[in-house]
Amino acid sequence: MLNRLPMSDHVRPAARRRFPRSVLIVGVAVLSGSMTACSDSRFRVREATELYYSGQYRQAAAVMAPLIKKPDSNFVLNNCRYGSCALAGGNLNHAERAFLTAYRIMNSVNTNTGSRVLGAVVLYDGLKVWKGQPFERAMAHYYLGLIFLIKGDYENARAAFQNSLFRLRKYSHPNSSLPPAERFARTDSNFTLGYFCLGVCNLKLGHPNLANADFQRAESLRPALAAVIAKMRQPGINGLVFVDYGRGPARRPAGMYGEQTVFTPAPWQVGPSPPLVVWDNHRQIQGVSRSAMVDTLALAQEKRWLTMDTIREAKAVIGTGLMVGGLAASSYGSYHRDQTLALAGLGASLLGAAIAASSQADTRYWQMLPRSVYVAPIHLRRGSNVIRVEAGGQISAPISISFSPSPKFRVFYVRLP
Repeated sequence: MLNRLPMSDHVRPAARRRFPRSVLIVGVAVLSGSMTACSDSRFRVREATELYYSGQYRQAAAVMAPLIKKPDSNFVLNNCRYGSCALAGGNLNHAERAFLTAYRIMNSVNTNTGSRVLGAVVLYDGLKVWKGQPFERAMAHYYLGLIFLIKGDYENARAAFQNSLFRLRKYSHPNSSLPPAERFARTDSNFTLGYFCLGVCNLKLGHPNLANADFQRAESLRPALAAVIAKMRQPGINGLVFVDYGRGPARRPAGMYGEQTVFTPAPWQVGPSPPLVVWDNHRQIQGVSRSAMVDTLALAQEKRWLTMDTIREAKAVIGTGLMVGGLAASSYGSYHRDQTLALAGLGASLLGAAIAASSQADTRYWQMLPRSVYVAPIHLRRGSNVIRVEAGGQISAPISISFSPSPKFRVFYVRLP
């Protein structure tokens, strides 16, 4: 506890200034309104998430719909959330618009500039427009490509899948004391799902050599996909079923001040992805059980798929240092009756506390991401086809298809609750 400091005869307390009552009323109203809006948004996201995971996709999309019109820092994230709900609910056009909106802003270089970056550095990281962690951005590109693929627009699908394969950071030097520019290099993406889908597009566009290279890259990254890729090359395969299963990772704060983030759970905490079972007219399709192209829980644990926390971590260290040093200086000044030093130390301590508090990390994340994405090549026969998929004890509703032989390639999407 600081000792009471004697007041100099030449120092007089400053006269209190009274704010106009109208200013106070307006300030309280604005603050209350912003807090109410934030609370309403969070409630809507929570409600939509619960509806989504109970299989009520259209209701979830209806709850999220008002949020995609608000041009705030969550605009991209809410469009991704809404896109997931609309896609699972079968509304391809609304899902396409949502993911296309997210896609354009994610790839814009002028989104987080100026005051937003300054506010994020000085105040709170969450003031920036959310563009997601690298694996979330890759999944947003994938979903846009998937919608184009379902519609048979292979050119636009290929562009979206190609953009999901952006280069990533690689930790090329173990010495953490080196500047980031000397510790990190760039490496090719290991997003297996993107390579496989790119191969499908090149195959349908009449580029078999490019398709083979894409399939080989996917198989080299995930050898368990050899059977699925071999099946994809078989004559007579005229359809694909894309299956989303499980819940993706949740983002949580970590560190003394919440300046870091962690994604939970890790794959080793919940076990491997379950095998996929696909039924066509009560016949089980072989060769697709190990067709999981991506595990978002695993991607969220890889450093290459995460952005750096250096600014927030530096603020936490600086803030702690100022608090400790300031309290020590204030105590020393108080003990020696040095009012200037005591007040300066107290000010430094308060500044340090503010800097440390501002180091809190942004914990926003895309709640509707699946844990796994499976892809099953199928052969549709003339007449009636009834497709069902199953994974981890979850069974889809039947997909009824009346198929007549044609060159058209059919693509289906299933979300297992």
